[in-house]
Amino acid sequence: MDVAWDSEKNEKNIRRRRLPLSLGGLVLDDLRRIERHDDEHSTPEDDRWQTIGLAGKVLFTVYTERGELPRIISVRLANPEEKRLYYGKRNLQASGWYRVNPGGNGNAGGGGENSPSI
Repeated sequence: MDVAWDSEKNEKNIRRRRLPLSLGGLVLDDLRRIERHDDEHSTPEDDRWQTIGLAGKVLFTVYTERGELPRIISVRLANPEEKRLYYGKRNLQASGWYRVNPGGNGNAGGGGENSPSI
């Protein structure tokens, strides 16, 4: 999926977490991803979403919908609890998560020529 990000924030994320924000596009392409609204950090002008999906590894991504493309705010490795949620070993609804594509059968994979590598 095509996504946007702030280049300074991308450099900070790479330094801090060793992951480029562009990986957020792969997370959003994952047919089995889970998502929830980020009530704590959203504002009336800026809804934020937390997504856990597979992009080589299970990643936790925060994004907002600004303009025509999702704007990636951060990407990090999922923690053990988030991995359990992603793999269906914890009750999603109890934590506010939902599977975006309940019939999804795995990572979209594919990727085009502009897809970031891990």
